[in-house]
Amino acid sequence: MDKQTIENQYLKINKFFGQLVGVWPFQERFIKTCMRFIVSVIMLLDLATQISRVIVFYSFDVFSDQIPYLNAAIICLFKEYNYVLNENKLRELLNDIISDRLIRRSKKELEILELYSRKATTLCILYKVMVYSCAFMFLVIPTIPPILNIVAPLNVSRSREFIYPTYYFVDEQKYYYPILMHMIAAILVLSSIYLACDTNLVQVVHHGCALLAISGYHFKHAVDDVKICDENYITLMDETYTRVRHSIKAHRTAVEYVDKIDACHIYYFLLTIGMIVLTFTGTFVKLSTMEMGIRFFTFCAYTAAQLTHLFFLTIMGQFLINANEEIFRTIYEARWYNGSSKTQSLYVLVLRKCLTFPKLTGGGLIILNLNSFVQILKASFSYYTVFRS
Repeated sequence: MDKQTIENQYLKINKFFGQLVGVWPFQERFIKTCMRFIVSVIMLLDLATQISRVIVFYSFDVFSDQIPYLNAAIICLFKEYNYVLNENKLRELLNDIISDRLIRRSKKELEILELYSRKATTLCILYKVMVYSCAFMFLVIPTIPPILNIVAPLNVSRSREFIYPTYYFVDEQKYYYPILMHMIAAILVLSSIYLACDTNLVQVVHHGCALLAISGYHFKHAVDDVKICDENYITLMDETYTRVRHSIKAHRTAVEYVDKIDACHIYYFLLTIGMIVLTFTGTFVKLSTMEMGIRFFTFCAYTAAQLTHLFFLTIMGQFLINANEEIFRTIYEARWYNGSSKTQSLYVLVLRKCLTFPKLTGGGLIILNLNSFVQILKASFSYYTVFRS
């Protein structure tokens, strides 16, 4: 198995969408630069037209109506340029996945890698379905009035709908189709960026979990061959001590890998969480004042999508916390008491190290886990209550 085979077999989704938006680090430089330029032009123009609407028609209703769409575009740019600016870090993380696959490993280690790879692939597929569903929901909005004109006609034709509110400084009805084409392009680019960046996060986090699980497996079985009554007890003690040292090295490699994941995403997580809190607050305020209609259901679906996105980000950190807790439990259940005092002291040191577990954080301020997910929702509702009062 070579590098190309591993990319196509285990990183297929990441590679496909990463090349579409120019964040795949192994892509040819010229093509990558062109894709980044196209993506930037489309998204910056989209952001400019949304901001212009807020400025030209400024009111609280217009601003609150625009917040969800502005949030999606800004987060999209955060994702894109996080990996553009941290391209070398992402390349290193992905290279580690490939190189760890190329190392000769035991059957059990390969099984652990395959298990977490399948989990990552399944999660990527589910996320892709969620993003596609959300994008499709927005793309069908312009088709609703023509369909209703046929199914339930009125005395006058219903007005044409755009995918989301913007202002292009031109006659929007005269240039309806060019504007609509740009909106469709923006939705497709946004979806591709979400998929490219977030599936990368899934893969590197699950590989970190796999490395932690492999080190835990080594710790658990390092002292299995030791028996007090063995004639070669001293020799076995030396072999056991060597295996435990090897386990510690594997654990240190896993912790360093998780630290590299955090370093690649640390400010991105903080900025994204801040934008999500702002969006939830604005969306809740808007929903409480809207009448039932197309936009109301669009806001509801968008809120559900953002909730899923927030859950997706925080659960990545929870996966790593769970993997560390599993290692702690595995080490504690090992037959460390059969080892020498020197070997037992190594187990104590590793258990102590597990208490300061590797984690994903937002700017070093917020630990990503399910508790953070709940706290972010509470904060959003609190701000919503303040605005409503």
